[in-house]
Amino acid sequence: MSTIMVNGRMVEIPAHHAHPPAQTAMEKRESGGDFYEAVLRFIDNTAVAGTAANVGSTAAMEAASGALSRAFASAEVQGSGWARDAITPDFLGQVGRDLVQSGDSMHAINMDAMSGRVVLLPCSSWHFEGDADPATWTVRATMYGPSTSTTRHLPFASVIFVKWGARPGQAYAGIAPTSWAHTTARLQSEVERSLADEAAGPIAQLLTYPSDPKGNSGEKDEKLLKAITAARGKAALLETTAHAHSDGRNAAPAKDWDPNRLGPNPPDAMEKIRQGAFASMLAACGVPPSLFLDADGTAQREAVRRWHQNLVRPMARMLEHELTRKLGEEVRLKFDTYALDMVSRAQVVDKLVKAGVDIGVAMSAVGLEDE
Repeated sequence: MSTIMVNGRMVEIPAHHAHPPAQTAMEKRESGGDFYEAVLRFIDNTAVAGTAANVGSTAAMEAASGALSRAFASAEVQGSGWARDAITPDFLGQVGRDLVQSGDSMHAINMDAMSGRVVLLPCSSWHFEGDADPATWTVRATMYGPSTSTTRHLPFASVIFVKWGARPGQAYAGIAPTSWAHTTARLQSEVERSLADEAAGPIAQLLTYPSDPKGNSGEKDEKLLKAITAARGKAALLETTAHAHSDGRNAAPAKDWDPNRLGPNPPDAMEKIRQGAFASMLAACGVPPSLFLDADGTAQREAVRRWHQNLVRPMARMLEHELTRKLGEEVRLKFDTYALDMVSRAQVVDKLVKAGVDIGVAMSAVGLEDE
């Protein structure tokens, strides 16, 4: 758990898999505006002082995580009434975003004392304890509210925990696609930051004009500056420099009022690298690049189909399994069938039925028995 000093006391900053303090069943910490301001200062100082760009702030990561978040949020939840009520679009959307951005997502199963409803509370940080058998695991999870943080020591059966991926020796720690493909993630973020720094440079029009060798150009400079800054797109009549303001042609500039632009000028190669890194990062996140890059309608539809088949549905299947196991009720997530290439599947079913195959068997053969 990262900490910072605020008004003489240590304030904790959320961090995944932080080492816990002494164990207690539940802890609550009240905090006023100091905590909020401390967090903002911590983030701001880290961003300014950091030596590496943050891949989470790139468009590729937002595109990938936002797409999975919205796809999960759009799912129709099938299950018992109380379980269906607990699995809200907010919960599903948060899980989808967490899986791509952080590599794992945890929610505590909580019974609302007022309504008696089951609520899935998002955990900001957690720490696992136990041996290799998940049945022995316990979790020290912290949940943050606007002014209060709550830490609970829970059995693993009391949390919903899903991962993007994990190493065999660390099944309790999810790893994000940006960590698996960290070299590509670094390229993506550094190129984006370099271009952003380039674009953040000053933009101006530099005008050359002769100086007064007698040192009396102060008043003329002031009038010139006012005329230029007040123009705002309108025509401004300025004194010609052809005679160097009465100092003769020898003192005049080569051209009358020669403007030069000062502004961003990134190399063309940087844009090509940026596009390649953007596509590579999308692919690492399980998203076909053509889904977000220029492509015709056929390529877009195929990208949606492959994305659903290779990412959305497998991830949803893992989430379904976890919800069913932890809530004790069978849970299914049903998505729009548009991404299933229904035309091709219908043609296969038609041919099988005409060949004498039972309709149920034909539907099952193309994966439509549940639709």
